[in-house]
Amino acid sequence: MELRHLRYFLAVADAAHFTRAAQKLWVSQPTLSQQIKQLEEELGAPLFHRGAGGVQLTAAGEKFRPYAERVLHEMEEAVAAIGHDEAAPGEALHIGALEGVADYLMPAVVARAVAESKLEIRVTTASALELAALVGRGELDLAVGLLPPSGNSEPLFDEDMILWVPPSHRLGGKARARFGDLEGVPLFCLTAPSPLRELLDDAAERAGITLRAVGEFGSLSAVASAAQMAKIPAILPAPMLRSFAHTQGWSAVALTNPRPHRTIALLRPKSRRENPASRVLVAHLNAVVGELLKPE
Repeated sequence: MELRHLRYFLAVADAAHFTRAAQKLWVSQPTLSQQIKQLEEELGAPLFHRGAGGVQLTAAGEKFRPYAERVLHEMEEAVAAIGHDEAAPGEALHIGALEGVADYLMPAVVARAVAESKLEIRVTTASALELAALVGRGELDLAVGLLPPSGNSEPLFDEDMILWVPPSHRLGGKARARFGDLEGVPLFCLTAPSPLRELLDDAAERAGITLRAVGEFGSLSAVASAAQMAKIPAILPAPMLRSFAHTQGWSAVALTNPRPHRTIALLRPKSRRENPASRVLVAHLNAVVGELLKPE
């Protein structure tokens, strides 16, 4: 049973609505429904009564809820316990991170691991193929990359690309928009070639439009900063927008038809036993991911 399934279950239980829970988790409603279905199949019982006005917990769901809450709470306690007791101070790790993900996810993970667990961490940013090769050769202790078709990996979260729009924009205030609605809209986004830009260009081609990129940058942080200063929409990974949740008047709009997204995964070497420091870092990684997925 995956921790993200528990987070998704609790989000739906709190919101009493799949669509509202999906918006708060920054995942699509079909993805959330699929994940809940997988959890129900694993447990062998339905967890929700589905209705036109929302959902309610079944008797099985009511029984399961405190266990889910307890598991997630114990995971948070485990992060602190492992961090203090298992990793040796100054133990060094070499980890990899996918381009883009390294911008918004790894700073928080590394900061916690260094401050709370006294690890020494070197982060290498690389493409998905390069990360898989480095992990396969045992040159990295672990990596955060794309979910491969095979190998020693586990999914962490779905990374959706979201339209971030300034106050009074015609697309602002909407929960979602079709990708084709971006036709002619001035945008800030990543420059090509980059995996995330390729993801956007592919979605644009499938929608039958061409992105009107009036500002392109090599880093997500630069895209976000320029968008705020120019008050022009930007396309950014949904988890990154947690940092800008309180930017006055700006709003996040999910993109659909097609939905630009990718699955971020934890990659581990097959050839050697995981060391204690790696386990500590993974605990911090899961905690940060849990906060990214936690409904506001």
